[in-house]
Amino acid sequence: MEGTLELVRSLMGIVRVPKHFDKVFKNECMFTFDSPFSEAGLCVSLSSWQAYAMDMLEIDLKRNGGKGGLYLHQKFRRVEKPVEASDEKDPVKLAIGVAGGFLEDKWQVIKEHSVLVIDAKGSRTTVPLPCLELPTLVTDACDAIIAHQGAASMDDTARWEGEQELKDSKYARDLVQLPATKKISPNPADWRCEVSGDTQNLWLNLSDGHIGSGRRFWDGSGGSNGALDHFEAEQAKGNFYPLVVKLGTITPQGADVYSYAPDENDLVKDPLLANHLAHWGIDVMRMEKTDKTMAEMDVQLNMSYDWSRICESGSTAQRVRGPGLVGLKNLGNSCYMNSTVQLLLGLPEVKDRYLDAAVRLRESATGDVAGDLLSQVAKLTFGIHSERYAPPWREGDDEDDPRFLVAPQMFRTLIGKGHSEFSTGRQQDAAEFLQYLLEQLMRSERKDLGSRLPDGRPTSNLFEFAVEERLQESSGAGRVKYSRLQQNMLGLPVKLEDADNLAEVLAFREQQSAAEKEAKKPKTESDAEEPKPIIQMKTCLARFGASEQGIEFRGSTATKTSRLATMPRYLLVQLQRYYLDEKWVPSKLDCRVPMPETLNLEHLRGKGLQPNEEEMPADAVAPPPPAPPALEADDLIMAQLLSMGLAEPAARRACVATKNSGAEAAAAWFFEHGEEPEDSGAPPQQASSAAPGDGPPADPEALAMLSSMGFSETHVKAALKICSNSMERAADWLFSHSDDLDGAVAAASGGPESGERGPGPGGTEAARDYDDGVGEYSLVGFISHVGRHTSHGHYVCHMRRGSDNDWVIFDDQKVAKSEAPPLDLGYIYLYRRQ
Repeated sequence: MEGTLELVRSLMGIVRVPKHFDKVFKNECMFTFDSPFSEAGLCVSLSSWQAYAMDMLEIDLKRNGGKGGLYLHQKFRRVEKPVEASDEKDPVKLAIGVAGGFLEDKWQVIKEHSVLVIDAKGSRTTVPLPCLELPTLVTDACDAIIAHQGAASMDDTARWEGEQELKDSKYARDLVQLPATKKISPNPADWRCEVSGDTQNLWLNLSDGHIGSGRRFWDGSGGSNGALDHFEAEQAKGNFYPLVVKLGTITPQGADVYSYAPDENDLVKDPLLANHLAHWGIDVMRMEKTDKTMAEMDVQLNMSYDWSRICESGSTAQRVRGPGLVGLKNLGNSCYMNSTVQLLLGLPEVKDRYLDAAVRLRESATGDVAGDLLSQVAKLTFGIHSERYAPPWREGDDEDDPRFLVAPQMFRTLIGKGHSEFSTGRQQDAAEFLQYLLEQLMRSERKDLGSRLPDGRPTSNLFEFAVEERLQESSGAGRVKYSRLQQNMLGLPVKLEDADNLAEVLAFREQQSAAEKEAKKPKTESDAEEPKPIIQMKTCLARFGASEQGIEFRGSTATKTSRLATMPRYLLVQLQRYYLDEKWVPSKLDCRVPMPETLNLEHLRGKGLQPNEEEMPADAVAPPPPAPPALEADDLIMAQLLSMGLAEPAARRACVATKNSGAEAAAAWFFEHGEEPEDSGAPPQQASSAAPGDGPPADPEALAMLSSMGFSETHVKAALKICSNSMERAADWLFSHSDDLDGAVAAASGGPESGERGPGPGGTEAARDYDDGVGEYSLVGFISHVGRHTSHGHYVCHMRRGSDNDWVIFDDQKVAKSEAPPLDLGYIYLYRRQ
């Protein structure tokens, strides 16, 4: 033991004690998805606070000079708690792992901690904790890591609490309450909607004592809208009675209070609720809960709505697990990310690039592995496609067994960093995320292709294609203009008027509308279901290829048609089911679009300029804007500077440099730049404008920023020149031409390659080397969405996987053979060129 303690003392110089605000990666290995529940446990470095699986420690030691190290070894195991059958209750909270919530914790976790000591030769010794003989610094570091909530939890906790906490209504303290001409009975049997007579889901208006039923839900269920209709009717009269309380939820601890005020329109807190209720004769101390709260109703809807056919919850799907058949843990509204990752990383080209079985790609990351996108994608690919987390599924296995969970927390944090939406805990649009992920991958890959990654093209190239746009004059000679646009997703419009059963759908809606006007009654199980519109794929394709009339163009109008100039290796098709309704509220067209498993798009291939067509002349080059007038030095400021003893040329330069902001600023500028050589007195902008060259010099800040992204200075200068020194436009130009920047620069400057790589038809885009082929495709996967909008609901992914190439559903952690893949209810479809 003394020898071990001596080694510990020799390594103490690298030990650091983390504070509560430090990032401590204690629950997820930097290179794998091992956790403290894994068979060998998880080791946290006492110097970097980063965690490593037992078989990954050599990499960390090597990266840190091979001098040995100290680690906190965490080893957790679960023991099931004895639960009485009578104690089982339905969840009543929108929470996970807490009393009253989903997945209420039924496990007791046994935690073992020890210090792992590794010397320079790699010999390992374990010291169980607690150990009084260990140096105080080491035990303090271990205790701090054990007590720390962990890096993953730090951001998640802040997101959850910030988005879930109810706020006090701004109208509560000055709420108008009319004289109480009636008292509300404490007996629930006496409560009725004053309009429809409903006895469930009733809301009391705290201002005038009106009792009305709750609002109607999006699917037609719920109340008859009595409370909301009453608020709107009173508002039309000039009365503002925004706060309502749900009868049946009132207890001494509070109640559900809702604000109909347009600037709140949500559940709120009423700090004076007891007083407001007492005004109507309700004593909160005597009230008992008799109805579901809003949270409980949301839970019930989520439990009873099994995601219909999309998630195949009603089927007895056969669970599967193996390499390529590993689910991803939902980290809280992360199903959009999980579905996208399964779709992308399931492709053989991506798997071959990122599987990284030997960990070389992850090991080669410079700096922090958690901040290296290529490492995190390789880690995800390894987690999904290796055998490490994929023992064969056996009947009775626990899908939440933490030993085999792949929880992409580091990937989620990294890919969302700096993005206004993907960094939040809210649900997102899977199509937007997929395009964003491809863009970020391209930016990371282009610097490392041929070094860390095998030589080749960026992953995004698999999906890129050119759309040919043809504009034809509506009058005159009918000349045409061709141009190409780069895309990586084919958006197909989905319109109700294209439904095969449009007459049936409209007749049902008209009948339903008439019935609602007669009597506002809640929806019952006996009511007929609204027929779903059925829209054919060929109709959507016809809309894409149809001519668009009346396009404003060069002071006149033109007709525009779109075609596919190239056919990518993988074609992403997005069914545009979402639209803005008459109230500018995002809504979803709940319809069925039967998608074929094979697809031929050659009839939509663009053919470019035809022999019988006359091409419009290229746009005239606009003359450069006139130079701004030279700034003249202010006479008053000049006089003040001259009185300080400055020479006239220096005083003039200081005035111009500080834009005549004052004598004090000009003097400060002079004393900072006084040693610089003076010109003849010409203002700085005059001197620069006189410099030789075809255009303004590259902005130094933009040049440095774009060069830091991995582009050469030559390419950056050319891009800035082409884009008039706009850094944002130059960045877009560089990334859009990243496959052949030399050719693009030569084409833009009229160099020797401009004949081969010059502008395409229409002259707006330099020709690109797309992966083109015959437009015959087979369906390999699709992402489906349940909900009224892409920012809500749930995403799942279906893909052809496994040795038999059968359809498999990926529903976060759940992976099962798909008995009836809902090909007509998808959102994003992925086709492979045959």
